[in-house]
Amino acid sequence: MSKFLIAAGIVIGLLGLGTYAYIETHPQEAFELALRAERDRAMLSVKSVNVDGDTWPYLDGGEGDVVLLLHGFGGDKDNWTRFGGHLTPDHRVIAPDLPGFGGNARHEDQSYDIASQRDRLAAFVETLGLERFHLAGNSMGGNLAAAYAHSYPEKLLSLGLLDAAGVESPVPSELAREVEATGRVALIPRTREDYDHMVDMVFEDKPWVPPFVVEALAQRAIENADFRQKIFVEYRTNLFRLEPVLPEIQTPTLIIWGDSDRLIHVSAARVMDDLLPNSELAIMEGMGHCPMIEDPRATVELYGPFIDRHTPAGM
Repeated sequence: MSKFLIAAGIVIGLLGLGTYAYIETHPQEAFELALRAERDRAMLSVKSVNVDGDTWPYLDGGEGDVVLLLHGFGGDKDNWTRFGGHLTPDHRVIAPDLPGFGGNARHEDQSYDIASQRDRLAAFVETLGLERFHLAGNSMGGNLAAAYAHSYPEKLLSLGLLDAAGVESPVPSELAREVEATGRVALIPRTREDYDHMVDMVFEDKPWVPPFVVEALAQRAIENADFRQKIFVEYRTNLFRLEPVLPEIQTPTLIIWGDSDRLIHVSAARVMDDLLPNSELAIMEGMGHCPMIEDPRATVELYGPFIDRHTPAGM
């Protein structure tokens, strides 16, 4: 069941009479109530910290060894809420809005390529005082996680790469073929039809989402299209290729990939596995680009035991 299905029911319970009229006229507010309810269920709360003059909102909850989770392009911290809720009973989960996304700052005069984001992530880690932790990222966040692992190996207990960007897949993805043929970038929706197309590209088994949530998410994505375009251009112009650095990453790494990923073809997973000296590979059948959203429980069943094996006794 989608997290938003549960959250929609909670919102209805909270608002009581007049719920449907309220949702129709205030979709953003209703969406925030749904997110708040989901975070509570996951034992996560929103905190913030100032990093070099910018406020970083992040989810934080649970106790134990730290698991730091990085969202992908166009995502935000709540991409990890349901996934994180399966970890908080035994781990401390931290999931930030990366610079340029969610509630974090957007600066027209700054670059958001992976190398720049890696340096900002390092400052965030130091500001929170994190010593050694597990790091995982999805898509662009996976590219960033690997770049951080290469530069700061002493900080990491493990590395998780979920449908991560950063290597060239031997088989072109559906997204790559579409960009080549049309110039259209599905990850930057500018209309409601564009948004629906993006969702179809991201998920294989598309979660059911209440209409008011779809409207709220679509509106936010469309409003941020211009800045997403800026980040996409910088990301592509200053590519942080992982092929040269993966052989140097000794951190134990779990690669998780959906076999039906339309954005980054599953063949990229095998490239990463071959280059990393200390990796495990798990291919999820019938899964799209964001397994932690599409099936958070099944994804945690792969990831949880892996990080437990790489957590020193007493942490």
